[in-house]
Amino acid sequence: MIRTILRGLPGLGCLLAGLSLFAQEPAQPAKGPDLAEYRTADQAAQAKIAGTAKRIAQTGYLGVVLQRDTKGKLVVEGVQPDSPAAKAGVQVGDVVIRVGDQTVRTPDAFREWLQTRGPGDAVKFGLVRGDKAMDVTATLAATSRPLSPGGAAGSPRASLGVTLGDNKEGEGVRIETVTPMSAAETAGMKVGDRINKVDGKEFVRGAGLPDLLAEKKPGDVLAFTLRRDGKDVEVKATLAAERGRFGDFGPPPIWRKDVFRLAVVPFEFPDVKHHEKNTPVEWDKALFSTGVHKDKNATGQAVYGSLNDYFLEQSFGALRVAGKVYDWVEVGKKRAEYVQGSGTSNKTAPLTEALEKLLSRDGKDGVRDFDGILFVYAGEAVKSNRGAVYYPHAGSVQFQGKRVPYLLAPEGAAKMTSISGLVPLMGVVLGLPELAARTENAGSEGLGTWCALSSPLPNGRPQHFNAWAKEKLGWIKPVVIDPAVKQKLILAPIEDSAKECYKVLVRPDGSEYFLLENRKKKGFDSDLPAEGLLIWRVVGDRPILEESHGVEGPTGPSVHLGSVPYPSPANNAFTPDTTPSSRSPLGGGFPVHLTEIRRLPDGRISFHVGYEYR
Repeated sequence: MIRTILRGLPGLGCLLAGLSLFAQEPAQPAKGPDLAEYRTADQAAQAKIAGTAKRIAQTGYLGVVLQRDTKGKLVVEGVQPDSPAAKAGVQVGDVVIRVGDQTVRTPDAFREWLQTRGPGDAVKFGLVRGDKAMDVTATLAATSRPLSPGGAAGSPRASLGVTLGDNKEGEGVRIETVTPMSAAETAGMKVGDRINKVDGKEFVRGAGLPDLLAEKKPGDVLAFTLRRDGKDVEVKATLAAERGRFGDFGPPPIWRKDVFRLAVVPFEFPDVKHHEKNTPVEWDKALFSTGVHKDKNATGQAVYGSLNDYFLEQSFGALRVAGKVYDWVEVGKKRAEYVQGSGTSNKTAPLTEALEKLLSRDGKDGVRDFDGILFVYAGEAVKSNRGAVYYPHAGSVQFQGKRVPYLLAPEGAAKMTSISGLVPLMGVVLGLPELAARTENAGSEGLGTWCALSSPLPNGRPQHFNAWAKEKLGWIKPVVIDPAVKQKLILAPIEDSAKECYKVLVRPDGSEYFLLENRKKKGFDSDLPAEGLLIWRVVGDRPILEESHGVEGPTGPSVHLGSVPYPSPANNAFTPDTTPSSRSPLGGGFPVHLTEIRRLPDGRISFHVGYEYR
């Protein structure tokens, strides 16, 4: 019967036969892009850096406000009095047409150019005033120009190295702490001494010490009458220079060893105790364990790895964080009583006291063999401004004759502090700069959520450092390429290999270049807003993110997050003619053309270098 039907419907028979033949053939996979001419990072034609790049430690300060008028001209809207611009003769209403040898048309382009210059640099500006063209030269000052209370700009303050407590009538003001290696310790002043007189004058108010020191300079000598064990003791202290947060020696050098040993000193107060679940064992697990700090911590928050796991992952095993967590110690004052006065010694008062209590209990050599100290104060985080005693920060204390870097963080109480807040502090201790946006610095944009040194994700899974930071620490070795040499390249995710990064030279000496990294949502990078190619402009040894979406200025890293990496709906190329542009803010340099940027099905990124498509 079936055969009869098929004979009667020859067309249908042919169709069924065709379907039968098609069903017997295996399905063909979709054809991917032809990558025959493309090279991977280990196959790329490499270039060499010639000479030594100049490093700019601080952005230069000019003192002008610019805006575009209705005709698109860049006009001076304001000139700050006594600024370098004012001294050079710049006036409100001047039209800026050129900085150095480069034409500028927008305030953002002007700002980017200025950020490549440092204090002391002489800069020539091309202006139009009325119908007259002119050139003026300004010598840039520092962006921040702090004054010492009793001296000239930049001169160090005098420091004694004590914190003071209550005043007892007839006995004097009690010394609460003495900073190790300070002028006070050298003079023989001790905790518990009471200061009766200073230079022969009655001393009855501890809060007056900062004003007294403000009138002195390092090297001045103060004579103290102290009350000790019921007797008067006369001592003389030669004041020292106040140290910055990293002491007299500046920030620590870049860390090059494979292990960083961290002593953890947790301290509590008479009125604020630590949460019972946040034991030294739990802190050890959160900081130093390998591969076991998963799921939830002792107080129930989600965790994705320890601090050690974090650095092992992004350093490709080059850096391990090890150490010891000591048992809690109690300092003498209530938490709110450690208020910062004048001087580093006051800011570090609870820290030095906690160290003294620890050494008294565990022995004088307790923290000798460590590279840094993490101080953890009991309770929830104290809401405070930058620079305050309890604001999370990294700094330096003098201990047992040497400078010791430290970090300060809250315990978190019922919600144990995650490693997210510790990551940027560790970066500073490892020798890297803070890369977060600073609202007090005009035009400071930071790196947003694309680098943990700027805005670490707060959920216990902080994202990686940027490629510039990884190179500084020796964790990656970018392949250096000449943008004039035509190549078709492929870049695998940087999370997979220390070799997956390109350095595209803008200047032969390496003073300006681009770092290209392919970021993937993987491991500690799993919560990134988007995947793809990140382009970091490095000029003056500072990284700036070039966002694919083309929004310029300080908001760039934090808007249209899905379109920050390349390619995006806004751009699949980065050239002198795109926005953002690859043109150098310094003027000149190699023209850089990165075109045909594509995301491959396997997560790799392909692109062309040196192809100037028109």
